[in-house]
Amino acid sequence: MSFRFKPLKSWSLRAKILLIFLLLISIPLSLQGVATYVGFSNSVERRTSDYTAQLVDQINRNLDRTLMEMQRLTLMPLYDSGVLSILRKYREEDSLHQQPTVEERSKMQLYIASMTFDRPEIDSIQIFAGSGYTFSSLAPSAIAAYSDMERQPWYPGVVEARGAWVLLPPHRPSYYLDGNQSYFSVARLIREPNTNRTLGLVKIDLKQTLFKQLVENVKLEENGGIVVQNSREELFYTATADGDTEASKLLSDRILGLSGRSETASEILHMEGSKYLVVSNYSRYSDINIVSYIPVASLLVETKELRNFTLLAGLICLVLAGALAIYFSYRLTQPLGTLVRKMRLVELGDFKQSVPVTEDEIGRLGSGFNRMVEEIDRLVHEVYVLGMREREAELAALQSQIQPHFIYNTLESISMLARQRNNEDVSEMATALGRLIRSAVEQDRSLIRLGEELETAESYIRIQKMRHGSRLQAMFDIEEGLDDCLVPKLLLQPLIENAIMHGIGDREQGGTVYVTVARFEDEVLLTVRDDGRGLSEDELAALQASLEEAGDDVAAKTPAMPLRGHGVALKNIKQRLRLIYGRDCDFEIDGSLGQGTAFTVTLPFAKQEK
Repeated sequence: MSFRFKPLKSWSLRAKILLIFLLLISIPLSLQGVATYVGFSNSVERRTSDYTAQLVDQINRNLDRTLMEMQRLTLMPLYDSGVLSILRKYREEDSLHQQPTVEERSKMQLYIASMTFDRPEIDSIQIFAGSGYTFSSLAPSAIAAYSDMERQPWYPGVVEARGAWVLLPPHRPSYYLDGNQSYFSVARLIREPNTNRTLGLVKIDLKQTLFKQLVENVKLEENGGIVVQNSREELFYTATADGDTEASKLLSDRILGLSGRSETASEILHMEGSKYLVVSNYSRYSDINIVSYIPVASLLVETKELRNFTLLAGLICLVLAGALAIYFSYRLTQPLGTLVRKMRLVELGDFKQSVPVTEDEIGRLGSGFNRMVEEIDRLVHEVYVLGMREREAELAALQSQIQPHFIYNTLESISMLARQRNNEDVSEMATALGRLIRSAVEQDRSLIRLGEELETAESYIRIQKMRHGSRLQAMFDIEEGLDDCLVPKLLLQPLIENAIMHGIGDREQGGTVYVTVARFEDEVLLTVRDDGRGLSEDELAALQASLEEAGDDVAAKTPAMPLRGHGVALKNIKQRLRLIYGRDCDFEIDGSLGQGTAFTVTLPFAKQEK
């Protein structure tokens, strides 16, 4: 009876792992030496890391306390009526660079000087009026009387904060007449409490020596240092043990690439051919990340003897076991590595992948992977692709119902003829209708900017006003900054039309249509309301049931109860919203008889970048 040795690819995964364990057990001395050295080295690094973490955390806490005091100072002008009255007087559009009076300058300088009292870390405080005039704690001979804030590189960041305090990285302010000093600053817009109107800007310039005072008690290792930066990688301060050498500059530049930390963190980095222990502490309050880097070589001086002995004892064992370990580990991990690479390609959307099938457990796993990829590829083509095409076709069919593009050229001709005959009302009405049709015909997008949709709605209202005259009024209340918000095309016009025809109708006293757009966190609410006839409870219930049916089925039928023409346009809107947003939108109706009707559409907020 002959014994046949099975090839390695036929072994079970358990047998392969057992073989590796046997090899590892055969060299215990080497592993023990390595474990001892690594454990001792890690212990040294861990103790150093913990100590350094406490230091940088304390530095950041001290810095936060100083910055809290500075941001509190920037709030003080908002609570001083005298300062606010002077700033109101010298707003840009009102004062036209009018020179403040001696009394006003004296009052402002005394006020600012009181803010700097007993605060040696502050170099100066400036309050810039809207007209550009600069009130400062410094003497008039040291600072420019007028400054153009909009040309300052740090000004856009302050404006973007909208009244919140901003920490500015080191810069050379142009309003200093000498212009040689570099400062980091705390700044805030001064906005009138009641109207939120911008009256000016307060800026506190801090000395760079503040950071030196914070780190003066920290002992820096040779070739080590401390870097202070924010999450935008803007450098505030750097300190090294050997002074400002070229090598330390390169290290500081490498440290700048670190991202901000949520809390204290440490890691080992390779920089300039050496390993460094890097400990960082991030402050959410100030957006400041303090990074301390220490050469690992300086930490492991005491472990050199242990390292040499460990290397000598382990080298003999590792040479013998290394070849076997490399061979078996490679053969063991090769199928898994291939499977991992193929899975990554599948994650990127390439479903035409397969792996070789062996006779062990990994081979059976690979066989299951191949079947899974084939099934996913089939489902993607049969369900996802075909489903998306069907949705696009349904959406295009729904939109085509409200795109009367075949009369656009005719309206242009009518407008030109009316102008030739001096009939401006007809010309304006045809032009407005042309714009309305143009927005439906020439834009093939499902989503458009809110500004474009409002132009379409205004064109439609202009047409209706020519028909109804003073009986029809329209009020728009649009939250600022939503012009670039994306909404479905031809969303407001059908709602406005519904409000005019079925809400106001032919009532002798007429009525008003209110259009409101507002944002609440990640949602946008569009409301069209009228003060007309309203709906009875039965009509409202029937209309809501019809819209629910339209949202669940694109081919929904009109309800049995007549709704005076409400149903078709509103169901069309409901169907389009469901096709575009799925369940992430809402369409609500509210109203009562004699109190008008309100239609509210809730959409996910999405903004088109300019």
